[in-house]
Amino acid sequence: MPATQFDRDAMARWYASEHLKTDPGIVAVYYLPTNSGDRVIRFVEVNKLIGDRNDDALEPIDFGVDTGMETAHKLYVLDVTPEQWGRIETQQLGLPGNWSLENAVHYGNE
Repeated sequence: MPATQFDRDAMARWYASEHLKTDPGIVAVYYLPTNSGDRVIRFVEVNKLIGDRNDDALEPIDFGVDTGMETAHKLYVLDVTPEQWGRIETQQLGLPGNWSLENAVHYGNE
């Protein structure tokens, strides 16, 4: 039986669109494909409605999707404040593990 084709970039566009539509605090979504697996989608979501966690380590939330099915993939979402995002962009605040802004795709109005 052939493996199910998984279009990571198309799925990322869909997730970003849905998150922007359903969460009024999200002003931008950044899809970070560099250094992630073929079935891994990584987002940094800039959310104006969350509290600043100061200098706490940034930890993404793991949303296992379709686990155990042919379309199984991982969606990791890292919520940050606009201020934290500014510090990430200027490299004053680091991203988790091997996450990278290289080739980041921006969705949103910011």
